[in-house]
Amino acid sequence: MLTYDITVDHAGKRIDQCLADTHLEHSRGVFVRAIKKGTILVGGKPVKPSYKVKVGDVITMEEIQVTSDTLVPNTDVSLNIVAETEDFIVINKPRGIQIHPSHAEKVTTIANGLLAYYPPIATVGDEGDGPQMRPGIMSRLDKYTSGLMVVAKNQKTFDALKSAFANRTVKKMYHALVWGEPKELTGTINMPIGRAVSYTKQKVAFGKFTTDAKEAVTDYRTLKTYDVSNLLIVRNPGDHPAEISHLEIHPQTGRMHQIRVHLAHIGRGIIGDIKYERKNEKLLNKRLFSYLEKHVPDDYQTFYLHAKELSFTLDEKNYTFECALPDHFQFLLERM
Repeated sequence: MLTYDITVDHAGKRIDQCLADTHLEHSRGVFVRAIKKGTILVGGKPVKPSYKVKVGDVITMEEIQVTSDTLVPNTDVSLNIVAETEDFIVINKPRGIQIHPSHAEKVTTIANGLLAYYPPIATVGDEGDGPQMRPGIMSRLDKYTSGLMVVAKNQKTFDALKSAFANRTVKKMYHALVWGEPKELTGTINMPIGRAVSYTKQKVAFGKFTTDAKEAVTDYRTLKTYDVSNLLIVRNPGDHPAEISHLEIHPQTGRMHQIRVHLAHIGRGIIGDIKYERKNEKLLNKRLFSYLEKHVPDDYQTFYLHAKELSFTLDEKNYTFECALPDHFQFLLERM
């Protein structure tokens, strides 16, 4: 059992952040899980991850075993490479695979596949001189989001692309299918995003958060809206037709779950995104999944967000890449 006395240096900080700041070998998420599990106590009593420590507090915790930070190469992870140069790789990521290892999945990720494909990438990253769990990865997509991402093959390119992302000169264009038609067919959603108290979601900056909210800006335009009432044999409350809109989306910033959170905020949740679905979308998602299960041999019960275009400048040369919409996207569009 380890014991820590809180000094004035840490007073006022959340307990999970305080521990993460003093134990760099573990992420904050590791401490959140331990606090919720009850293996970290303050004054012998359990607290929430949001508890703010005070001078004189005594924290006790069971020693957390350090897991291996070695990324394992996996030749079974196939990479759909759209383009490759001496400096970078552009990949069309399929839905259903994680970008990098987590506590739940350690070997079947894009990062594992990258290390097997190009071993020198092992030291490319923010530290640059040691093993990386996200080697060279510049743009990160959610597990069930498909589409283009860029990976730096050397530290010089990593640093240049990191600067480009920070300066917002990298342009990304997504396509999404959402429930309903946006009130404004073309618009900008400018709402800061922070992590919700539950720690499992992001949300726009209303209410309580586990971290400070950050600026988030998303541009969108409606390409077409379809009435799918007959397809799903369902209507919305008040006998309104059930509609699906096809959107083109240009995020100006790159916050976690940004597009998903912003679209849910304006009441136009992404189809199949059960993490952020609203009450009326719950029934629609169930009906759609039931329809797909009957008419498609593949598992198309996923959410419909795809990174279709990616543009950036490197060494004064402009690059633009594009990929087609994935099969599950095409299938639904063809039937509407």
